[in-house]
Amino acid sequence: MKTYAEERRSLDRNRLQMQWRHVRLWRRFFAQAVVRETHYRAHFLTTLLVGLVQLGLGIVPTLLLFGFTSEVHGWSRAEVIALVGVFQIITGLIATFVAPNLNRMTTYLTEGELDGVLLRPVSSQFYLTLRWINVAELTNVASGIVVLVIGLVQSDLRPGFGQVVQAVVLAGCGLVLLTAVWSAMSFLAFWLQSVNPIGVVFLSMVEAGRYPLVFFPVAVRTFLTFAFPVAFATTFPVRALAGDLGWGPVGLGLGLAVVAMTLVRLVWRRGLLTYSSASS
Repeated sequence: MKTYAEERRSLDRNRLQMQWRHVRLWRRFFAQAVVRETHYRAHFLTTLLVGLVQLGLGIVPTLLLFGFTSEVHGWSRAEVIALVGVFQIITGLIATFVAPNLNRMTTYLTEGELDGVLLRPVSSQFYLTLRWINVAELTNVASGIVVLVIGLVQSDLRPGFGQVVQAVVLAGCGLVLLTAVWSAMSFLAFWLQSVNPIGVVFLSMVEAGRYPLVFFPVAVRTFLTFAFPVAFATTFPVRALAGDLGWGPVGLGLGLAVVAMTLVRLVWRRGLLTYSSASS
């Protein structure tokens, strides 16, 4: 008989092998997405042009606002431009890795595609959340990085290594939190059957992240920080780059991300218990 220590080591090895299997599977998803994109070059160019137009429309209100003043609630024009860049990066990542999957949730449940996913030797939640990748949207991430750099240069900000780490971690936490919110909303399809309008509502709410948190009333700030935490994805990273944040918000963001992922996992498992095959 195996000792407890041996069984524990065996379970750890199996868990590690499973994790690496998911990593290799995601790499294959990405490779397939790149190959698919090479066959539809017009889609790539169209996505680039649309992203640039959206970026321009996001900057225009800032230029108009700061045409009458040099500062609004402690934010300069250059800092708001940097915020628009961060917003473009986050929305580009969502459009690349998240939206192509969660927008399919209704189809998975109503047309029986989930049945085939459940038979695969991988996590069904992992598969449904990360299967599809829209590589063309990475052009919006690149344009967002350019705008962010322009905003930082114009604002004469020179963030140190620690500040950059804070900003990256906060942006990552914000991305995870927003993905968890959209996932939880999409998993309502187990009970509502159709959740197609939820994606539109989610993306409309994300637009609030285009503006600094202090531009909103206190109640709205609380909502955008804890209920719909877009502040962690946009405002907080820029404030970190400006040196206005400590490590407290970073710890809070990490804690909220862990809680959100746990809750989403529970919602998914609960939904699977209520699922009856659409093909049966």
